[in-house]
Amino acid sequence: MTNDAAWAPIRAQGRALMACTSGRPKLSDDQDRELFSESAGTCLLCSTSLFPKDPKRKRSIPIAERAHIIAHSDDGPRANPSITDSERAAPENIALLCPTCHTIVDRAPDEYPVQDLLDAKQARKLLVANIGGAQKFSDATEARKAVQRILIRNRIIFQRYGPSPEDGSTKSAETALTWSRRVRTEIIPNNRLILALVDVNSEFASTGDMEASELLRQHTDDLERKHRNRTLEGPASRFPSEVENIFKGDPV
Repeated sequence: MTNDAAWAPIRAQGRALMACTSGRPKLSDDQDRELFSESAGTCLLCSTSLFPKDPKRKRSIPIAERAHIIAHSDDGPRANPSITDSERAAPENIALLCPTCHTIVDRAPDEYPVQDLLDAKQARKLLVANIGGAQKFSDATEARKAVQRILIRNRIIFQRYGPSPEDGSTKSAETALTWSRRVRTEIIPNNRLILALVDVNSEFASTGDMEASELLRQHTDDLERKHRNRTLEGPASRFPSEVENIFKGDPV
């Protein structure tokens, strides 16, 4: 999909947009709060908290960077000269990222195309609306329900578009492309949200849960390398079945 096609739904909304100066998105307070709400206060790509705690100062440090999906300039990452300045400054064209992911996205724009980032934003928005993001729960039962909802979503995507568990084949070339896109925009963010849920609710996690989350982290890293055309140092790890039991046992 071209940048113009990806941007068409946003243009169709006819929303009043604010200007962007010096390459920095200029958003109203309401627009900024909406971005943070939709992202659950975490990086769109790695789900790292955008307000990490600083033990020395005994307070959180805001590290969020408001990154353009389509570049603010005609020679920037994912540039599209046909897009107006107001459209480039629209909240729909801004992704909240941690500094590391912002650097990666802009230095490797071909691996992070416009449509992928727009899809990732929409998937995160829906996910946060459904389960409240990587929130703190009062007990292991509620934490487990949140993880299970994400796993069910991933399982349905895999069953519809994923490769055969036996030989890795897909039904068609079109299905393979859809699967790869879904991995990038839904399954990888969903996996990272599970990891964030374990981190945030670690007091309910058993040793087995922590081990399962690390296996999931490795599996997710492999998925990202594979589906963003990066070189794997070895065979991609399979989805760890241990993740199905996260928050099921007794915490240690």
